[in-house]
Order: sequence, then C-alpha cells, then structure tokens
Amino acid sequence: MEILVGNKLFARERSLPMNLSQLYYFSKLSELEHFSKAAKELYITQPSLSHAIKSLETELGVQLFEREGRRMRLTPFGKEFAIYVKRGLREIDKGVELAQEFNGKLGGTVNVGAVLTVQGDYLPPLFHDFSENYGQEVKLNMFQGFSIPLVEGLENDKYDVVFAAAGERKPNLCYEHVLSHELVAVVNKNNPLAQRDSIGIPELSGYNVHTYRLGTPIGEEVNDLLAEYNLSAKHDCEDEVSLGGIISVMPNDIALATLTISLKAFDHLRFLRIEEVPQDFHPIYLIYKRDAYRSCAAERFIQFSQDWVAPKDAIPSTENL
Repeated sequence: MEILVGNKLFARERSLPMNLSQLYYFSKLSELEHFSKAAKELYITQPSLSHAIKSLETELGVQLFEREGRRMRLTPFGKEFAIYVKRGLREIDKGVELAQEFNGKLGGTVNVGAVLTVQGDYLPPLFHDFSENYGQEVKLNMFQGFSIPLVEGLENDKYDVVFAAAGERKPNLCYEHVLSHELVAVVNKNNPLAQRDSIGIPELSGYNVHTYRLGTPIGEEVNDLLAEYNLSAKHDCEDEVSLGGIISVMPNDIALATLTISLKAFDHLRFLRIEEVPQDFHPIYLIYKRDAYRSCAAERFIQFSQDWVAPKDAIPSTENL
C-alpha cells in the first residue's frame, strides 16, 4: 500500500498499528513544538509522548521532528503530514459531533475571540441563549483582544470565530455585521459642556481632544471623520477605559470614544451625542473563515449568532442612558 503526501509516495504495510492516539499526540506536538507543554495539555507523561512520536516515525519511515534547542521543529515532511493529519482529525471530530447532535447531545468547544467592548453586555446574553438552545455540553471559551490581533489569531486557527472591527477586509474571511457602537464626546461633569446633550464637531475646535491611536480600525475611522472638518486629535489611547481615565483627571479636555459598557464604570463623566455622526458609526462584525474545517458546535454557533437578535439594552446608546 502507498500513501501520497504532497507529491511523494511512501510505502506502508496494511498491518501497521498506527492509531488515533498517535495522530492526536502528533497534532498537538506539531502545534506547540514543545514536548513538555504538549504532554501537559494531553495529560500524559513526556516519555509517553516521546515514545508515541518515535513509534509513529518508525511506522512512517521518516523523521517528523528535529530538535532545535529546547523546542521541536517539524521537518519538511512533518509539515506536510501535519496538514493531512489535522484535516483528518477535524473530520473525525465532526463525525462524532454529528452523531451526538443526532442523539440530542451536541458537544465540543468553540473558541471565541472578542474585543472588550462586547464582552460585558452583548456576548453574555448571546452565550446564554445559545446554551439554552443547544444545551450545556458545548463549551464556549472567550478570549479578549484588539481587532487586528484577533483577526490574525482567527487566520492562524487560534479562534473559531471572532467579534471585532473589520479593518482591512481579507478575501478568505466572512464578515457578518452584528452590531454598531455610537461615537460620543466624553466630558467631565465639571466641564460646562456637561450641561448639554449633544455637541457639533466644529465646536471641538480649541479643545484638547483625545481618541484612539492610529493604526487601529476605530482610530482610523475617527481620524477620517475629523479630517472632513480640518480638525485633529491626540491619538494616544488604546481603549475606552484609558480615554475615560484621561477625562477623569483632565476636566477641560474632551475624548471621542465609542459608547460601550467600559465607560459606564466612570460615574463622573457625561456622554454627548455628536450631531453630525450616525449612531451606527463603528460596526462590529462576526468574522470567520470562508473555507475552513469547523466543528459542528462552531458551525451551529456561527449560524445562531447570525440569526440572533440582541436585547435592546445590550448595545449602549445615548438614547437609553
């Protein structure tokens, strides 16, 4: 019997005892490239993992890893072999999950990456409703990050799906608009502007205005908006907490920030509607790979998130403050 890997044929006897455990162990070691870390995640001893990998290499007749200091690196054949092994294991896992779903026992894990701005009010009811619909056997893991690193993690299979700003759209990803955040002017309650409900962009002239750093999707969006009015700002913050903190100690300054749950932690700030800006200023997307091997649980979560309608109070706005 011959096995085709890439453009190479390797002979193999039918009776070789290669098993799923070896392939799972190989897959985990190829991901972490570190024996002790892989053994820890697999809940086996390092000698057991080493023996399994050596047995697999003996069966295949090729070297899969080479040592580089304390780390293990895949050989050229190991890299190609890993592609087929991971694809095969995903298909096996998917088959198991389909059988479980058929019996009303959908299980598995969905790794969800998300920006902080949706973790306190939008995602909790989404997770709750998904679990109510599909049961508690599906584990939803949530990871926090900024939009650009989250999308990079998605492309590297760190996440099954992410909730983030789009930035530069990539053809290998799908973007489903799920919510938008309103851009507001943040002022200290001791600022005379705090007596108002709204402000026009031209009125920002003469103030020290703080906003998100350039290079982030929201920072670029705010910069483009201000450029239309020949205004500029200090792009000196990463998030709403930083912007709220600055206005807390600089009562004469103004911040331009999206109205999110993070700003609600500051009880001495006021949020003014910006007259020229629509409430759906900053869109957040459900992002996932266009062509990818996903578990049944991940597929169900994506479909559920696309169809789900968020409660009104899950998206802050100046209308419901």
